[in-house]
Amino acid sequence: MIQIEGINIAVEGCFHGKFDDIFAEIKEIEKKKQIKIDLLLVSGDVQTIRNKHDMYNMACPQKYLEMGSFYKYYTGEKVAPCLTIFIGGNHEASNYLRELHFGGWVCPNIYFLGSSNVIQIKKGQTTFKLGGNSGIFNNYDFNIPKLECFPFTQDQLHSVYHIKQFDLYKLSLYEGDINVFLSHDWPLQVEKHGDINDLIKRKKHFESDIIDGKFGSISHKYLLNKLQPNFWFAAHMHVKFEALVQHQSNKKTKFLALDKCLPGREFLQVFTYTKEGLDLYNQFAFNNDPIELFYDPEWLAIMKITFNLQQIWYKMPKLFECNYAQKDLKIIRYQKYQQLLQAKKEALIYFKKEPIKIPQNFQITATPYFKNDHTNKLILPNKVLLNNQMNDYLKLIKESEQELNGFLFYESQQQQNKEQKNQFHVINKIETQIKKEIVKQEILNQLEQQQKQQKKNDNMNIQDFPFLQ
Repeated sequence: MIQIEGINIAVEGCFHGKFDDIFAEIKEIEKKKQIKIDLLLVSGDVQTIRNKHDMYNMACPQKYLEMGSFYKYYTGEKVAPCLTIFIGGNHEASNYLRELHFGGWVCPNIYFLGSSNVIQIKKGQTTFKLGGNSGIFNNYDFNIPKLECFPFTQDQLHSVYHIKQFDLYKLSLYEGDINVFLSHDWPLQVEKHGDINDLIKRKKHFESDIIDGKFGSISHKYLLNKLQPNFWFAAHMHVKFEALVQHQSNKKTKFLALDKCLPGREFLQVFTYTKEGLDLYNQFAFNNDPIELFYDPEWLAIMKITFNLQQIWYKMPKLFECNYAQKDLKIIRYQKYQQLLQAKKEALIYFKKEPIKIPQNFQITATPYFKNDHTNKLILPNKVLLNNQMNDYLKLIKESEQELNGFLFYESQQQQNKEQKNQFHVINKIETQIKKEIVKQEILNQLEQQQKQQKKNDNMNIQDFPFLQ
């Protein structure tokens, strides 16, 4: 048998909390093919529910709420059979994923990419770049900052997983080659690059949206054209679908969407990614090198130069112009975009000095569910603590958690007098919530006016980007 240098990868569609079932399927494939799966990539709806509190922080009809089996992996009772990496969908324990906004381990051997990210994966002589964007597109929440304040209101349970322009903007600053990209919903009109007739035949209810040009995400269409990865994996629509996108640059993207985990459904695809960038389906790698994760230097540079923009969440400028008639999304304020690209090049010098391995720094941060808990009583914590992995990441890019207050809505971990802290928390929570509601309404009013007038305003003062001064 020819020795293949590469990484054996399994790709899965919607997880929906079926950890035991999917990992059992992985083991069955390994046994049948006599191989070792190195990596499992998941395109969302993973449902990392640690306890009943997490379960009620997931946007889902109550009749479908169930604890699932993740808590067993969270406590270490069980361990994923292979390294698993995922992005978020629209059915997630959103409070937990917010703790890992920049990415991190949800439990041993299972890594969340974060709201948006690019990392590097290495095994032996094979390395590839993996990018991802969590959530789904929603027109009304796209231009609004992350205004969701913990504990989430019913509306915020949905808006928290809606893609925000800021995450898209960070990904738009990436200029390197991305080999594999993960999203939950499909890029808009990607169905035109595959067997669209067969898709409609299998999913008749897709037809009207396809005809109207509304099938898929306009933000992911933008990223598909901008990043042009070799492979793009998605889920959300609960159907297997393949497409080949030919870009104007002559690069090609192989698109694959997969189903959810149910008997008889096509929810898993296994292939080998070779060091030459090929995807093999009948040959597999057998090298025993460990698989390792590294931070991507260019992405760290992007996080560094955009970090301070998070401080002005209450006056976040509009960064994209969206033309829904032409199904087109493009960057505006182009001069500022160019300034950020230049700032990124300067920051990249520091992060390129040596490879930075993603640390195994998972810690249990919440009380896990236990089987004998038969109560329905739900006690909501009054705050979300700064996750240790978030703190480590901020140290890596030499930033402080203080700058995240008002954006990710953590309380400071600095020592304060207990009375002062409680008083500050109540006053700050009320003031912040009022401000967020005002800001959201103002943005919605502006969007409504812009859609009516269809005017483009490309003016922006330098003080809107204080980190460029």
